[in-house]
Amino acid sequence: MLLMLLGGLLSWWPFFPHARITGFILPLNTAIIVCTGCILMYFFYREFYYGQLVRKKLNSKLEEVVTLNRDANDRNWLLSRLNDMKENLLGIHKTESLASQCLRSFIENAGFTAGALYYYEKEEAMLRVCSRIHLPVNIPVQYAIGEGLPGDAATGRDIRIISQLPANHPLATAASDGVSLNMLVLVPLLMGDELTGVLELVTANPVTPLQLQLLELVSGDVAVALHTASEREKVMILLQQVQEQKEALYCQQEELRQSNNELSRQSEILQASEEELRVQEEELRQVNAEMAMKNTELETARQALSLKAAELEANSRYKSEFLANMSHELRTPLNSVLILAKMLEENKEGNLLPRQVEYAAIMHKSGSDLLRLINDILDLSKIEAGKVELSPEPVRIAAVIEDLDNLFGVVAQEKQIQYTTEMAVNVPAVITTDKMRLEQVIRNLLSNAFKFTPAGGRICLSWYVRPENALCISVMDTGPGIPAEKQQLIFDAFHQGDGATTRKYGGTGLGLSISRELMLLLKGAIHLENSSPQGSTFTVILPLNTEPLRLRDDAAPALYDATIRTPVGQKGGRRRLPAPGPRILIIGTDIQTENKLDISCDMATDTAMAAGLLAMGKYDCIVLDLGRHPEESKASLASLRKMNTVTSVPVIVYIDQDISAVEEQQIRKQVAAIIRKTPFATDRLADELEHLLNNGRHPARAHPSPGHLPQNILAGKQVLLVDDDMRNVFSMSALLEEQGVCVLSAADGREALAVLARHHQVDLVLMDMMMPEMDGFEAIRHIRSERRFMQLPVIAITAKAMPGDRQQCLDAGASDYIAKPVDSIKLLSLLHVWLS
Repeated sequence: MLLMLLGGLLSWWPFFPHARITGFILPLNTAIIVCTGCILMYFFYREFYYGQLVRKKLNSKLEEVVTLNRDANDRNWLLSRLNDMKENLLGIHKTESLASQCLRSFIENAGFTAGALYYYEKEEAMLRVCSRIHLPVNIPVQYAIGEGLPGDAATGRDIRIISQLPANHPLATAASDGVSLNMLVLVPLLMGDELTGVLELVTANPVTPLQLQLLELVSGDVAVALHTASEREKVMILLQQVQEQKEALYCQQEELRQSNNELSRQSEILQASEEELRVQEEELRQVNAEMAMKNTELETARQALSLKAAELEANSRYKSEFLANMSHELRTPLNSVLILAKMLEENKEGNLLPRQVEYAAIMHKSGSDLLRLINDILDLSKIEAGKVELSPEPVRIAAVIEDLDNLFGVVAQEKQIQYTTEMAVNVPAVITTDKMRLEQVIRNLLSNAFKFTPAGGRICLSWYVRPENALCISVMDTGPGIPAEKQQLIFDAFHQGDGATTRKYGGTGLGLSISRELMLLLKGAIHLENSSPQGSTFTVILPLNTEPLRLRDDAAPALYDATIRTPVGQKGGRRRLPAPGPRILIIGTDIQTENKLDISCDMATDTAMAAGLLAMGKYDCIVLDLGRHPEESKASLASLRKMNTVTSVPVIVYIDQDISAVEEQQIRKQVAAIIRKTPFATDRLADELEHLLNNGRHPARAHPSPGHLPQNILAGKQVLLVDDDMRNVFSMSALLEEQGVCVLSAADGREALAVLARHHQVDLVLMDMMMPEMDGFEAIRHIRSERRFMQLPVIAITAKAMPGDRQQCLDAGASDYIAKPVDSIKLLSLLHVWLS
């Protein structure tokens, strides 16, 4: 309005010419009219907006009122149904009636079509049908926990809804009152954490949240009511039993009255005999006094026996210590004798006469015989002391036969003896026993057979099974036999069939005694089957099960359809192929060598995977981990060797446990090197690989003879020899200096540390473990404590032959281990590996 008034005033302004006024006023009026329209539109829009906002609030309030009304109706429906169902459950004391009334309430008030109620029986852990309505008769009447839909629902706490039943379910095709039953509701009935039953309800319509809420609210009351009715029935049964027992007790009371009368009469008789008992009591007192004296004497005897047992235990301990020290004292001088005799026998300088070389060979053989005698005595003492532990494992009979053929095949050829093996068809392929101990027993029998059988004779190793489920191993020879008066003594220690001063055959008489004790440990037996001037037969009997061995005298050997095996001669040498490139295959171990050598490695977890890799490419070397199951691993090695692609590839085996000399000899025939798992095993493996790859060929054997060792590897090396026995120092120094090694010596561990402090270029240490002042164990620990000696190879040398010596040396920090008497070939091979 103010703008329109201003426009009117300007149109009548007297001071301006009319033309100029007209040209200015018209636009101004137009602008005033537009502004006025905009202001009116603003006020109109604001009033419209406020009206819409008020209308939305009213609609929202109306919806809230409708929702509250619906919730109130649902709550009223829920409370009324809940109240009706609780009233229906009151006053019912029988489980079947309660279940039937509960199902009718759910069908009539909750909108369900059919249902069943299962009661849980704790004693049998089963759900049994207590009542069902409008369900087919072919549904199961009981379920185990976790079985079927009800059993599965019993394992949880939540209500389960099965919206689509399986096609083979009995309810899928059932109908009740013309309505299809295709939706199942399962409600576990829990009273606290205790399961009382499962409620199964069926409907054709989708289950509403209101129905679920009703089921959740009423399930606890149903569980309590069901539990109460069940317990009431049990109480009623117990009450009836009590009443029956009460009547029975009344009858028993009447009988007891009669019995009391009889007892009264008998008590008079007992009073009469009481005087006699008093007399007997006095006699018993005298007897007790005599028994007390005897008990005192027995206690004195028991204490004396305990003292004797303690003395025996101490004697056994002293005996073990004596054997260990005796072994050390015998092996130490024997070490020098064997080393020097071997050097004289080799006669590398050629300055000995043939007869002198023969003398040296006899000295070396005599020393070796003495070493075997020491080992036999130690074996017998360990068996008697109960320190021999068996390691039962699955053993393949074929593997045992192959080991024996490899060991005695050459002996048979040298002595010109026919050696065969017979095995019955019913002999199992695999037995469970201690393979090393069983082979030791058979080797003793075969060694005796080859010792006593003359040239041109025959030795047969037979395997058969007796009817008592016992495996029999017989060794038959054509030797001179054993006299009848000696047959009962040959199994005693230090007894022989020919014990005269003019006897023809040597030996200590310990082999059969050790074999008998080992067979007792294996729960078997060994005996002389027969003996005559035409030969003898020894039989080893081993049970094939855990039952005690019971033999019948009339059981004859079953050797029908037996297969005869003849030993196969040893194959000399292997095919050699040049290595095209540094590539190795590692099987069954995670040892890493890439940090040491510039090579590529492929890993295989087992032989099957290795076969696939070998089929795809060629390798210059294979590393096989024998692990803790040597039998399986040796089978893997044999299968690996049978592959055409592996015949020319060198194989290095990795061993994590002690093996016998025979097993080690058999493995060495098939592999290039054997490495034992020590803290420095990785370095040794790298040295072996570098040696094989640089030579470019498979070595002829795992431990080459001293004449074949590369002279440029050992020559110029500085080795510290630590031993308190000057005889050993002299013999081993001579052996090492012959290879061009510079030998430094020390008499004990303290002196060895002083020598290492003065000489910083020592390449390897040979450490004797038993020395005065500071022994080898303490010296090795001092060496390993210094940072500059962490990688210095230290080879432990010990004359003890007791169990655990090797592991004790490795735990102290030794790189490797060798036992006295030192084998010159093994010693030089170890030096070659650690100094290459």
